[in-house]
Amino acid sequence: MKKLRVAIIGIAHIHVDYMLYFFGLHKDMYEIIGCADYPPYTKEDFELHKELNVNPRWNCPVFDDYLELLKKDIDIAVICTDIKDHARAACEMLGMNIHTIIEKPMSLTMADAKAMYAAAKKSKAELIINWPIAWFPTFNKVKELADAGKAGEILRVQYRSPATTGPYEPGSMDQEKMKKLWWYKRELGGGAICDYTCYGCVLATWITGKTAKSVNGVRTNTFLKFSDVEDYSMFVMDFDGCIGLAEGSWATISDGQIATGPVVYGTKGVIVGDRRDPEVKVYTTPVWHTQTLDPDEVYKCCGMDDDLPKNVYEHLVNSKPLHELLTLDFNMKAQAAFDAGIRSCDSGNTEKTESFTLY
Repeated sequence: MKKLRVAIIGIAHIHVDYMLYFFGLHKDMYEIIGCADYPPYTKEDFELHKELNVNPRWNCPVFDDYLELLKKDIDIAVICTDIKDHARAACEMLGMNIHTIIEKPMSLTMADAKAMYAAAKKSKAELIINWPIAWFPTFNKVKELADAGKAGEILRVQYRSPATTGPYEPGSMDQEKMKKLWWYKRELGGGAICDYTCYGCVLATWITGKTAKSVNGVRTNTFLKFSDVEDYSMFVMDFDGCIGLAEGSWATISDGQIATGPVVYGTKGVIVGDRRDPEVKVYTTPVWHTQTLDPDEVYKCCGMDDDLPKNVYEHLVNSKPLHELLTLDFNMKAQAAFDAGIRSCDSGNTEKTESFTLY
């Protein structure tokens, strides 16, 4: 079996550890050559990123210069920079005809997304966007049931992030150290919007099969007064009459048994998923006909056979399709909603999504 050679470009993201773990599980498919930070960064930045995100247990070589790493006959570059640098790093890798995987979300702006799309179309390599929720069995079952018409015509799709207080728990790190991290700098893509609200944009776009027409967004900062990022945000998306609701929070201490979603409301019923629950529930009996809260149908979800490294390998080596959430064309549609939501938070007005052309 042919092995693909992988390099991690950028070590600023906590998902470096996630990538080293999952690609390391498939030693028959991949060889991890090393990782390197992506400029600009100071020596202090580099040491902090390495300390927080490159676990020594993976024995992954850390290069001082990412260009030296790229000379090692690399097949795939996995971009783990801050969000702002996604476009610059991806366009550079694609210009070198290196297959490129970037962490969600695709970018901060539609302009950057269009530049990445154009670079991918000119390249002999592919651009793939990693959404971890692609491998959640319950989410895939919700999509399957919605497509099968279990809820009828879709009226609303909502998703909220689970209980979290951000990438680092309060008191787990000195505040002065936290201030140095991109997670707490809005211009670099820090905050709850890029971390969590983006998931609701993607799920609503995926489940409805539509592109949002306009978005109204709000953001607040309750606990992170040392930073300019939001710790809570909500987007309300108009999919030509169907509504998408996305919540992202770093300000939730506990949420008990409240379902995260995705929840799909339709003309015939409701489909309820939860990232923490292996069951998807369908409710179709009108509330005025029943005194019970029991679902009409329950679907038990087992683990998926696929994961990111396996799906990417089968695609690049054996020409099998990518999961839709990883594809470039789909992410342009989701990015339209995400971009409009960010602009709405900035302007205080409902913002129309920016047009784009797929080719």
